[in-house]
Amino acid sequence: MKKSIFVLTAIFTLLFANQANAQIERHQATFVYNFTRLVQWPNLHERPTFVIGILGRNAALLNELNANAADRNVGSRNIEVKEFASIEELEYCHILFVSNSRLRDLPRANEKLANMPVLVVTENQGRHPAGSIINLSIENERLGLRLDEELAEQRKLVISRQLANFSR
Repeated sequence: MKKSIFVLTAIFTLLFANQANAQIERHQATFVYNFTRLVQWPNLHERPTFVIGILGRNAALLNELNANAADRNVGSRNIEVKEFASIEELEYCHILFVSNSRLRDLPRANEKLANMPVLVVTENQGRHPAGSIINLSIENERLGLRLDEELAEQRKLVISRQLANFSR
């Protein structure tokens, strides 16, 4: 009996954790799509598609972004979502999402994308990682963001006042 209760408790805990994670990825995808409206890229017209990149494996976020990509566009450009398994695979993208598990690769990713207008988005609780333009974090049970306007300017990205005001 005790063993059955333990197993059921473990299963419910895993289910709720998976639901909570799926909810986070859904909100992260919403934020990323909102960034496409609130940021201006200097070379948007030079590329046939608008590319959102994810560094590392993040199946839940990839699925959320792909689920909405067909219904959206950026400046009349279709959206393509790419997953980069390693820094070596990394290529130009308009937005690069770096999850918490891949923050150690952020300095190398920034080196590879240096002087390119790439909006680097991270998810890190607490501090804003160096090299990240927007960091998503959960505070007081709400997903929010912090913005490094100086780095965005260095990358030649124009951030809307609306996004800057939303930043904490």
